Amino acid sequence: MEHKNLLIEYDKNLINKILDDIDMRYIVLFLYVVRNDLFEDLNDQDIIDSYQRVLILDEVFKGNLLSFWKETFLDIAIDLGLIRNIRSLMEFEAKNEDFIVKLGEETIKIEQNTIIISDEIIFLMIKKKFKFLTKRNFNLALTRLKGVRCEKSSAIHPFIFEIGENNYSLSDDLYYILDQFGNVYQAIKMETTIEAFYGRFKEIKDKVEEFINIFDPLLNTKNVVKKINKAIEENKNIIKYLKDEKVKLSDKFDVDDINKDVPIYNDWNSKLLQLFKFRFQMEKINDRLSEIKSYYSGKNKKNTYMKFIEKVSFNEDDIVDKIQEELISLRKEIVEINNEISKLTKKDVKLLNLDYERFIITSGGD
Repeated sequence: MEHKNLLIEYDKNLINKILDDIDMRYIVLFLYVVRNDLFEDLNDQDIIDSYQRVLILDEVFKGNLLSFWKETFLDIAIDLGLIRNIRSLMEFEAKNEDFIVKLGEETIKIEQNTIIISDEIIFLMIKKKFKFLTKRNFNLALTRLKGVRCEKSSAIHPFIFEIGENNYSLSDDLYYILDQFGNVYQAIKMETTIEAFYGRFKEIKDKVEEFINIFDPLLNTKNVVKKINKAIEENKNIIKYLKDEKVKLSDKFDVDDINKDVPIYNDWNSKLLQLFKFRFQMEKINDRLSEIKSYYSGKNKKNTYMKFIEKVSFNEDDIVDKIQEELISLRKEIVEINNEISKLTKKDVKLLNLDYERFIITSGGD
């Protein structure tokens, strides 16, 4: 007899494929976290009663939440973004007890021992953590998850159920399978830490490239960046190396006949070289971040996401320690670069280039 329900012995590969899909993964995992970590699989009636007691209030104040909700429930609710006008626990703690809390027009419902969540709430929970998610991809993922074809039989496995219109619940079969593999919430937190770090890194890297672009957009093109990085690695004069490589630079880079003792030249040249080196450092950091992310994603990923959950939960191969140590090390480098970059403004760099170009025109380089 062919199996109809999701079973780990038959469907492990199928579940791995779903969790390795970046759009479907978070729908499943966040539905799991709401059920397991927020509502403790509905095993504690006090949690349910206290939650519903808040929902019936005409206005919800901070003091109400402190009175009715357990500390862990409140922490997770804030972390998931279920309180619309509070972004973090720190922000919540800073508010007075008469602060009016906004839970949103749509809320998580509990009906007939089932947790039901609207598509809008699911999307907002995921979007808070993972900015890259688009509504289109989210909607497509929802549709796919409602019926996934089994790899072992003719069965169609619903990973989620649509209850009513645009309201969803996680499959019991999938919930109990995920429950065997460890702490899903901890894995998500580890991933969001990495993604948040990458987001901050990207902001600084973009700023460096924006400054270089003011000197000359050509210096940010892929081929020229490779040549600049090679010159840095081989400790060569960058501008001279680019010319030797037949890169067509503008006239202001013809520095052979320029008086090198002139302050404007030294300032212009040192700023440009500094930015080249910062970009070189940032690209090396990017490589190390890609290596960290390869624990769970990317072309060279080392683990399925289900295995990543398991490893993070039990710190297998010291994965948690390794990631944390690497992020701390990278943070020190990024902070040092950012401290220097913060001294510059777009206006300053533009004026520096204008002054240097004016110097070239009016003095002929002397």
